[in-house]
Amino acid sequence: MTLSSVAFSQEKNDEKLQKIMKNADDTSGINALMNYGVDLINVDNKKAIRIFTVSLEKSQRINYDYGIGSSYARLGYIEGHEGRHAAGIDFTKKALAHFIKINRIKGITLCYINLGFNYNILAMPDSALHYFFEGITLLEKTKSEPGKLARLYENVGNTFGNRKELDKAVEYAQKAIKLALSIHDSDYIVTAWTSLSNSYTQSQQYEKGLDAVLEAKKYLPVREDPILAEKVYSKMASAYVGLQQADAAIAAATKAMQYSAATAPDYYIAAGLNLASAYELKKDYKNELRVLIDLQHRAESNNNLFHLFAIYDQLAQVNALTGNYSDAYLFKSKHAAYKDSFFTEQNSKNIAEIETRYKTAEQGKALSEKQLQLTQKELDLKKSNQFILITVAGIVVTALLALLLYLQARNRKKAYRLQLVAIQQRKERDMLQALMEGEETERARIARDLHDGVAGMLAAAKMHISNSPLESSNAENIMQIVSLLDTASAEIRKTSHNLMPEVLLQHGLDEALRRYCGNISSSKLTVQYDSWGDPISLNATVQLAIYRTVQELLNNVVKHAGATEAMVQFSHQNGLLSIAVQDNGIGFSAAEENHTGMGLRNLDSRVRAIQGRLDIETAPGKGVSAYLEFETARSA
Repeated sequence: MTLSSVAFSQEKNDEKLQKIMKNADDTSGINALMNYGVDLINVDNKKAIRIFTVSLEKSQRINYDYGIGSSYARLGYIEGHEGRHAAGIDFTKKALAHFIKINRIKGITLCYINLGFNYNILAMPDSALHYFFEGITLLEKTKSEPGKLARLYENVGNTFGNRKELDKAVEYAQKAIKLALSIHDSDYIVTAWTSLSNSYTQSQQYEKGLDAVLEAKKYLPVREDPILAEKVYSKMASAYVGLQQADAAIAAATKAMQYSAATAPDYYIAAGLNLASAYELKKDYKNELRVLIDLQHRAESNNNLFHLFAIYDQLAQVNALTGNYSDAYLFKSKHAAYKDSFFTEQNSKNIAEIETRYKTAEQGKALSEKQLQLTQKELDLKKSNQFILITVAGIVVTALLALLLYLQARNRKKAYRLQLVAIQQRKERDMLQALMEGEETERARIARDLHDGVAGMLAAAKMHISNSPLESSNAENIMQIVSLLDTASAEIRKTSHNLMPEVLLQHGLDEALRRYCGNISSSKLTVQYDSWGDPISLNATVQLAIYRTVQELLNNVVKHAGATEAMVQFSHQNGLLSIAVQDNGIGFSAAEENHTGMGLRNLDSRVRAIQGRLDIETAPGKGVSAYLEFETARSA
């Protein structure tokens, strides 16, 4: 049994997820499955893990790098935020490799952020800063993802704050706030202000720290996101502890722990340390000890070195205050051992970095000396062979000029040929668009004539017949004539609406296709329509052309496919409109395509005329799958 079938059976009561999993065999289906999983992060992480495990397996099956990278990245995020940092790092590094392969800037940046987060919790700030600055360098170079850049500035500020490098911490936190405010993103604004609050609190400027976190609180959404709310209330508790306001600190820390209890164990520990400090202010050592012991178990189980230093230190302090000197000594020893181990490791890293810089400098010096020797030899050679060199240089310059003239002439010819091809293609496209517009104009005229002319005459005929006196001898014939007139009127209305679909102009492409699929669906052929993604806005000509293309593909299904089921999937994400039309009919082979190819070639020409792409996949007995793609940014 595969992972996907296991997950499918576990979610048998979720009809929407069952439907998505059944269709998650191509990139569109996998993307829909991952989007469903994203909505579950920090809501039902166990279910989200099962979904991303399935999307990973399906992406690997079709070598879909984006799907593989996204699945690994989301698994890494969940593992890290649930305290399993080694697994989080492993998944995220795998994701990073796939995002780099396809040059997915957003994915690469998210991996850098998650790696830095996990290394920070594992008390490896140098590694954390390495990944944060990698992300900053990438985004400043590409001038993309300003929200993610703000998040990176914020994380660098927090890291410098925890290392007590407070000037740098404030500098990067303020950069994060400035950038977040410029893009009007409330999530990034909240986290940037909490980063500045952390920097001020670490430097014992508690009033400024409280002002900053209260500013962050203003931007919390009405339905508070648990992670954002935890950050706000945890930093608020830190500031209140520094200001000796114990009751306010207890209230804020308790709220932060409630938000993070189920989804973010590391944030829970940070908030718990503030709660313990607040109890100590009130000399409530019993509750302080209770909280610290709970935090100790959590941090030790997750190997959370970053917080263990503070936990052991506070445990030693509270045991000393309560006269339990043996336990105080024990925890002080543990604190010293972890601290010594940590700084020894850091010293080793610093020594290695210094050594690396030294070796690099030495290698540079050696290369410079070799380069100087080579330069001297070249000068000596020039002095002894000056005449020969001048002659050779003249010949080379002449040859280069001749080559340059030849290349210029060839490039001009090539550019001219390309220009002719482009003009011809544009001319063909314009002619096809004009033909399509002419067809639509003629269809509109015929639709109006049918609706206003023939339909009106039929209605008048029906009215006259209905008002005629019925005689028993001809009553049955007259009723049959009325019935036939009703049928003819309905057929004319249907034909008129198909010729010029008013729903397309009134409600847009998505709703028009949905209604068309519903209209042609019958007991013999069930047509399912699904749509998701961003709202779409296209000009009327492009909308009508796409509608006609899908209409023609479905007409082919009705007339030729012998299908009992058909599906239309409509997806608009990141400026790309994707439409898939699939059936379970008889399909056709490459040899049979000669008989049906003219219609498909005409469809392909029409799609290319509106800057789109049409791909057909089929085989005998396997049905037909047609895929349409349009870049909506240049079709709006």
